[in-house]
Amino acid sequence: MIKVTKFGGSSVANATQFRKVKHIIDSDPTRTVVVTSASGKEQSDDHKMTDLLYLCYEHKRYGMPFDDLFQMIRDKLTRIENELNLTSDISKDLDSLYDKIQDSIDIDYLVSRGEYLTAKLLSNYLGFKFVDAKDIIIFKPNGQIDEKRSCKAIQHHVKQSDKIVVPGFYGAYPDKSIHLMSRGGSDITGSFLASVMDAVCYENWTDVSGILKADPRIVRDPKQIETITYEELRELAYMGANVIHEEAVNPVREKCIPIHILNTNDPTNCGTVITAEDEQEKRQAITGITGKKDFSIITVVKSHMSNDFGTIRKALECMEKYRIIVEHIPTGVDSFSLVVDSDKLKPFYYEVISDLKAITQADKVTVIHDIALIAIVSRFMKNKTGMSGRLFSALGKQHINISLISQTSDELTIIIGVKNEDYNTTIQTIYYEFEGDDSL
Repeated sequence: MIKVTKFGGSSVANATQFRKVKHIIDSDPTRTVVVTSASGKEQSDDHKMTDLLYLCYEHKRYGMPFDDLFQMIRDKLTRIENELNLTSDISKDLDSLYDKIQDSIDIDYLVSRGEYLTAKLLSNYLGFKFVDAKDIIIFKPNGQIDEKRSCKAIQHHVKQSDKIVVPGFYGAYPDKSIHLMSRGGSDITGSFLASVMDAVCYENWTDVSGILKADPRIVRDPKQIETITYEELRELAYMGANVIHEEAVNPVREKCIPIHILNTNDPTNCGTVITAEDEQEKRQAITGITGKKDFSIITVVKSHMSNDFGTIRKALECMEKYRIIVEHIPTGVDSFSLVVDSDKLKPFYYEVISDLKAITQADKVTVIHDIALIAIVSRFMKNKTGMSGRLFSALGKQHINISLISQTSDELTIIIGVKNEDYNTTIQTIYYEFEGDDSL
């Protein structure tokens, strides 16, 4: 039985955190596969190692000295090494890395050294075997993980009985050149390893006790979500909840491997379990609330549009031409709207509006900016009558105007659009209207 255990940057920020990690690993003999992010911030005004490495690259690129930045990285790692009384070759690795930056270095290789060096220290401290991600996470030319090659590589480098530490966030192409995942990619590394190795659980250790029902910066002391489904998590992550990398869900979902979000600083907290739907669990009206600001709503009005073929398709092709993703498409008899990211629309605003008018032969095209989208997610909404009524009534009492309403056919998510300025108030209103509702 294997558990894959991933630790985020805050969990390996200093020697004190390393000791907490060791205690967690030692407390459960099934935690034999460890994935780590690069060492993170020790305090709020500190720098993440990944950010420092990016800065080193940019300074070198523009002919600016990077010695002070690199010294911060060196100090951070050697301080961990010394405080834990480790004997390692980190100093040699750092000297070699410094020389490579001085000459010429690939940015993906440089930035990946944050995870690489952190993992080397952690493997030394735990007494686990170090396995370089470049040897087991193989990418296709399009940047997607080559599952077949990666599975073979893992079988070649890792025995079932091995206790290993793997750096997250990167892998390599078949020619061994390093390729980075998107930020937060260590979650994907852990999820993929859990899937390939048929783990009983994928643990994701961070600095929060599981997933909260709402952003604590907006709602005071929001409740913790004890259990959430893969689908609900995807909805929350896509709409902006900073929980776990959304691409990390699929590998474990395909094998029904639960994800357990846990707190390195409070390891006895039950955290949040992400799993397939369990009809026996306690039902809540709302699982979670999240959202994003700064969207635009483009509305195309055309008489007798319902009798035309291909009008919406033409509009979507226009968006594709300008590489603008359409988030939602509310429709009416003689109109439809395209909800898009304002920042993506801005560089092509006039071209997009002109093209839409021409290709759809619209009577009118209007645009509303400064819209926030808020998602209310729950797998139990379809069994709860009057949810929408309560929602709109509560918002109406706060004089919040709703610009958009969209609901998925499975009734998993309701999306509403409000003004950016009403974003916080809307989330607070929804949370306090439904918080504690267990009447399902």
